[in-house]
Amino acid sequence: MIYYIALNQGIYPTENKYIKFLLNLTIASTLVSFIVGGHPLTIIYGIRTNFLHFPLIFVMARVLSWNDIILFGRAFLILALPMTWIVAEQFQADRFDTINVAAGGTGHQMMTSGDKVRASGTFTFVSGIVFFYCFAVAFIIYGFLEKKTFPNWLLYLGASSTFLAMVTAGSRSVIAESLQVFACLGFLAYLKPNEFGKITISSFLLMIIGLTLYSQIALFKDGLDFLSLRFEEAANVEGNPVEAYFVRYMEIILAPVNMFRLDSINAILGYGIGSGTRAGSALGRGVGFELDWARHMYESGSILGGIYVIFRLWVCKDLLSVCILRIKNQSYLSILLWGAAAPVIAFGILGQPTNLGFAAFGGGLCLAAAVSKKN
Repeated sequence: MIYYIALNQGIYPTENKYIKFLLNLTIASTLVSFIVGGHPLTIIYGIRTNFLHFPLIFVMARVLSWNDIILFGRAFLILALPMTWIVAEQFQADRFDTINVAAGGTGHQMMTSGDKVRASGTFTFVSGIVFFYCFAVAFIIYGFLEKKTFPNWLLYLGASSTFLAMVTAGSRSVIAESLQVFACLGFLAYLKPNEFGKITISSFLLMIIGLTLYSQIALFKDGLDFLSLRFEEAANVEGNPVEAYFVRYMEIILAPVNMFRLDSINAILGYGIGSGTRAGSALGRGVGFELDWARHMYESGSILGGIYVIFRLWVCKDLLSVCILRIKNQSYLSILLWGAAAPVIAFGILGQPTNLGFAAFGGGLCLAAAVSKKN
């Protein structure tokens, strides 16, 4: 419906090079999928996953104004409170409690240390709150850097809710992905060292919020204890947090290497788009993949699948270039949003609808913030 309205208004980016490239790639993958005997319903789902959502990034960039982006930021900060309330309830509840039921109405959320679940908030899986709070962190940092963007009460509310969610979610990814947003301040430190000085004050305020939560809220203490336990148990298997972080990304990068035997025709052509997603395999044939680069190789083979991977990295690189240009023009929000959006665009499991939504919506917010004029 968004695309239909955009076409009618003459604002759909039909000549956009990224959309045209991906459209041609999807058409080629679709034809190959039928050749190798892919199931029609699985292929349709593959088209949805590989192409349908992506143009939304560029439609959002054409439609959204700077005020719209700030309003989305307010929405993230306001929603952080009820989202964290749900996360906290899931943390305190038994795994078989109704609030912890898995998608589909049976079973429960994935378990973590201390016999607790990995909270998912309003989403079907923990990855939903991982990306939700990444964007919340981006707007929180920007709010502290650029005074009067958001009311102080809203900033403190959003920051407190986010910190509480980090310790009660039962997932290290919430913290790791949020730290990636913080890491993007390195671009600001390099390009605008004077502006980077503002971070000292912001960090001090955030530290006060954290200390206040720890001293006043018992739930925060309990969550921190379980989070510490989670890190300790994971360290016995994966090494320290830094090692585990890089190991996880290396697994994603190296996953395609051993996907196929060289003598298999499917190593070249794949098994059909959609067959590497859980929904697509349920509709027809295939198997769901936890690592998305491997999914591309399984679905489209080594050639077209490799091009899909390169395409995702290409988009992230060009987004970064635009965001760095905005830093030079004293606009810092887009680089923070890039820190939230780029990891899911480049490495996220896009066969999972929540991840795909955040990739398209987050990329659209990032690009819109980079090209819209700041009021």
